[in-house]
Formats: sequence, C-alpha cells, structure tokens
Amino acid sequence: MKKLSEAAFYEIRNWVYRNARPLDLALWQYHFEDGSKEAILSALSYYQNSDGGFGNTIDPDNWNPDSTPYNAQIVIKMLRQIDFIDVMHPIYQGIFRYLENTEHRAEYGWIFTIPSNNDYPHGVWWDYNAETNKYQSIGVTTSLSGFILRYGDKESKLYKMALSYTEILIERLKLTTQCGDMGVSGYCELLEDIEGAGLMDRFDYGYLREKLPCLVRDKINNEKDNFMANPLEFVLSPNSRFYDENKAEVEEALDSIIDQRPALGVWSIPWEWYNGNKYPKAFAISENWWKAFKAIEKLLQLRSFGRLANK
Repeated sequence: MKKLSEAAFYEIRNWVYRNARPLDLALWQYHFEDGSKEAILSALSYYQNSDGGFGNTIDPDNWNPDSTPYNAQIVIKMLRQIDFIDVMHPIYQGIFRYLENTEHRAEYGWIFTIPSNNDYPHGVWWDYNAETNKYQSIGVTTSLSGFILRYGDKESKLYKMALSYTEILIERLKLTTQCGDMGVSGYCELLEDIEGAGLMDRFDYGYLREKLPCLVRDKINNEKDNFMANPLEFVLSPNSRFYDENKAEVEEALDSIIDQRPALGVWSIPWEWYNGNKYPKAFAISENWWKAFKAIEKLLQLRSFGRLANK
C-alpha cells in the first residue's frame, strides 16, 4: 500500500504556510498541528455578512460579497469536519437566520446561483441561471436540510422548510436521476442526517438507502472525467457504507493522489473559470487559495485511509 512520505508531508506544509489564506492556515493547524477551533471560527467571522450568511470569496471561485446558500453549505461542512456543532454559536445562528429569510430560495429548495454573482469575478458555473438552478440546487438543499433536521430547532420555520424540501427531493429522486454535479453527494449527507436525527419513519428512508449505492456506483463508473465524481467524494473512510462496493476505485484514487503530487509542491486544481480569461488576475489568486485548501483535503483523505507515513 502506497503512503505519502513524511518528507512529502513537510514539503506540503511549507507550501501551505507560504501561500494559504489565514482561514486555510487555521484549518491546517487544527487538523495537523493541534491548532484550535477558535482560530477557525475567528477567521470565518471575516467572511460572514450582516444578514448572517457568507460571501466575500469564502468560495474562492465566486468573488461576490453577497451571501449565497452554497456559501452557507461550505461553512457548515467546514465546521462539521472539525466537530463543531454548537448551533447556538453566532456563526450558526447567523446561518440559520439567513437561510430562513433569504430570497434566494424556491419551492424546490435553496438556489445554487444568485443574480449578483454576475457582477463580480467568478467561474462560469456561477453565472446566474434560473433553469440550471432547478437541478444544481439539489446538492445545496439536501446538504443544508439534513443538517437542519439533525441539529436545528424543531419549532422553527426553518426546520419546517427543511422537512418540506426533504420530502420534495426524495420524491423527485424517484422521477429523475438529474441531480446536478453535487446532488448525489448531497443525498448521501441527507441519508446520514436522517439516520442521525432518528427520522427514518418520517420520510421514504428505505428507498433512499437502497437507491444511493446505485447512484454512487453509477457516478463513479460513468463520469470518470468529472473530478466531482471522484470516489473520495462519497467514500470518506473505510467505514463508509459505500466502501466495499467501490474499494478498487477508492484505492486507485488514493494512489493517484500520492503519484500525482508535483515535487516540492502541492497538487494543481483540475478546473479553470472557462470565461474567456475574463478575470485572469482574480483566477490566479483563486487558484492559489484552492491549492492550499485542496492540499488539506487530500491529506485528510490519505489520513482517513491510513496512507500518511508516521501519521
């Protein structure tokens, strides 16, 4: 079994210290150097808006300062990864307030792109598009709804919204497999949160549990050129319910992480902004931010599967 060497780990560490945003450096220090959750929370506060939501390049590919539902999802996932679930904290309370009151939602869920994205440097996938929102919003809404159902106030309007969206999206899955780029991973998160919240009798849980392994398998097998279909997007550890069926692909993906790292550096990102080089300076900055963030992500993946030497 291949492992990333200790020397390679410290080469990556040096690169991150030289290039990362303060937020990503705080994440590095927490995950690999006994850093504090408080440092991450402090860094996050600079991205939070007065409406409680997040903007201001929390997603390096979208320089819109306005709050978006997807940005809320980013922050929640980041906080869950550090096991910070104090939903009374101002960051969470702000997110809940934003999600309950934002105009950026529809009958099917919180929308993926918002109109003001078009006014700032961004990747082409962040162009506002009402039609693609109908399916690209699935990943955002499933992820957010699951968290709210598991940890939110059951008497709140927001909780009732999450109940409704979850019912809609599970029923929708029976009619179409068009889930957008992040829909399958969103449904995977939703399944875990339905179980964690003890709501198996509230939804068609049996259908979701049986359908998802097929969707994950199809995504991995049929979208090999899509980096968002990487098996490590769905199989987060050897304890994953999806690991056994996809073990060969998972282990190959882990080998590739080790094999593809440039000497003395970190991995490149597998995307561009695809907007005719309209924002070259902004993308150059974004690219470097992403490389630091993705370096942390890849090291955490390697560690989860015992692929870091001496870690």
